[in-house]
Amino acid sequence: MDENIYNLNLDYLILAHALIQSGRKQQAMVRLGLTPEAVTIWAKMPIDQLKVLARSDVLSFAPRFPVNSWRTFLRNEPMVSEPFEQRALRLRMFLSKPGGQS
Repeated sequence: MDENIYNLNLDYLILAHALIQSGRKQQAMVRLGLTPEAVTIWAKMPIDQLKVLARSDVLSFAPRFPVNSWRTFLRNEPMVSEPFEQRALRLRMFLSKPGGQS
């Protein structure tokens, strides 16, 4: 079991669970890429079950954009000379587009 994957999974699952339990289901769907079905399932899951799921040794989440779009984004972006804030803004805009369209 890879502890790094476990910790990533557990953090993600607990954050999703906390958002859902606090009534911020829409936020969980937008920010974490959860489907309405996942939100319904997570709402009923106890923390112990989240820990078991986190130990699956496979990431519990995936990017919401096609890999080819990500490659295109990286290839077309200015290199290191661009200020960090501008690059971060570009990345946020890319990630917020449906399917990660460039």
